[in-house]
Amino acid sequence: MQVEIVAELAQGFEGCLEQAKLLVKAAAKAGANAAKFQLIYADELATPDYEYYGLFSSLEMSDDDWASIKNDCDSHDIELILDVFGSTSLSLAEKLGVETVKLHATDISNVGFLEKLAQCSVKRIMVGAGGAYLDEIRSAIDIVSMKQVILFHGFQGYPTSIEDNQISRIQLLQNAFSDHKNVVLGFSDHVDPTDPSSITIPSYAVGKGAIVLEKHLT
Repeated sequence: MQVEIVAELAQGFEGCLEQAKLLVKAAAKAGANAAKFQLIYADELATPDYEYYGLFSSLEMSDDDWASIKNDCDSHDIELILDVFGSTSLSLAEKLGVETVKLHATDISNVGFLEKLAQCSVKRIMVGAGGAYLDEIRSAIDIVSMKQVILFHGFQGYPTSIEDNQISRIQLLQNAFSDHKNVVLGFSDHVDPTDPSSITIPSYAVGKGAIVLEKHLT
């Protein structure tokens, strides 16, 4: 079994193209299979009166900038994966020819957006399932049943304490969706990188059935 490593770069580019390019280079040099960024449009995340709307706006980059990042990923032989939060970011992901996008756990019951994902040209959907009920996960997977799905378990608090990782839940998910041939399991950890468990925890996850690991690079 080959484990796929996704370098989670999130918002670490801080709206700066050059910084994003350096992160791609670092992810490739580290041996990651993919570099994942959050494709931010402020209006997809918040209303203008929200206290962090300005921060989200500062993370927006032009289509040309994202195309340049995609070209850099291609040249470094590393896949570009994008977190998408609405129709605008999904449309750009399609335009860029991205093959994998991630649905954040907060959108797992967003039926309208799930239906857009089901109809889009992107081949793989990473579905964040941390904190979701089995019925919610099952409904989401049914909607995107024609796609390849990576079902991600992970606790979003940082740094995550050992007990909050709940690695045994991966086995539960594997048992619950063993009849879904399009679904594989992933694990996203938020362990302090200076802690030895930043290596052992994802290793345990692989032992429980995860074949895609998402590791924060920033």
